[in-house]
Amino acid sequence: MIRIISFIVLLSGYLAFTAGSLALADGGGDKSILNDLDSLANNKAIVKRAKAIDANNRIRVVQNRSVDRNLRLEFGLSYDGVTGGDSYLRTNNLGYSLDFHITPKISIGGRYYDSNSRLTSEGDRVFSEANQARLHGDNTLRPDIDIPLSSSLGLISIYPLYGKLNFFNQGITQFDLYFTGGYGKMKLSSGETPTWMAGGGVGIWWSQHFSSRLEVRYQEYEDSIRTGNRDQAITAFSIGFGFLL
Repeated sequence: MIRIISFIVLLSGYLAFTAGSLALADGGGDKSILNDLDSLANNKAIVKRAKAIDANNRIRVVQNRSVDRNLRLEFGLSYDGVTGGDSYLRTNNLGYSLDFHITPKISIGGRYYDSNSRLTSEGDRVFSEANQARLHGDNTLRPDIDIPLSSSLGLISIYPLYGKLNFFNQGITQFDLYFTGGYGKMKLSSGETPTWMAGGGVGIWWSQHFSSRLEVRYQEYEDSIRTGNRDQAITAFSIGFGFLL
C-alpha cells in the first residue's frame, strides 16, 4: 500500500513538473499534450518515464469519449438480412432511424423498416405444386403466407461500454457497444400486428458527424393465415450509416 501511494505521489509530481516545464518552453505546450492524449494516450515519452519510476506497475490511460453525443440527433440508413419467420419467405429490410442522444450513455428514438420479401426455394416448390394441382382440378393443396410489408418501432438504447480503435496508425476512432429494445407495429398483408424487438451492436463514430453501426436484433410478431394465427420470430443482421447534427 505504501509503495502504491509513493508511486502515485512521485508520478503526480513528475507530471506536474513536466507540464510546467513544457508550458514555460512553449506557450502551445498544453495543447500539444492534450492532442497527444486525445490520440489514444499516444504520449509514449510520458508513459516510458513513468514506467521507469516503478517497472512493476502497469500504466493504463482511460479517456472520455472523443465524440460529444450530449443532446444530439442522429439520422441513419440501414440494410438488414433477415432469418427466421415464415419458412416460405426470405425477407430483407431497408431501415430508416432517428436517435436522440440524451447523453453518451442513453438514447431514445424510432425505427421504420420497409420489407422486401420473396419466396424461398421451398416456398417456390410448394406454390408451383399447388398451381399444377389446380390445373388438374385439385384445389385441396392451398399453401398460405402472410407477407411482412413494413414495421415501425419506438426504442431505447444504452451504451455501457466504449473504447477506441487504431486503424494501422492512420487514425483513432471511437466505438460503443450498445443494447437496444423497442415496441411497435408490423404491417402484414393481412393487416397490422404488435411487435417487439431486442438487440445489440457496435456503433463506430468516425467523426463528430459521421457514424456506422453493426447490429443484431431479435423480433417477435404474430401473423395470420387461413388456418389461424401463428407466432413468428426473426433475427435481423444489420449494417447502417448515420449522420449526427
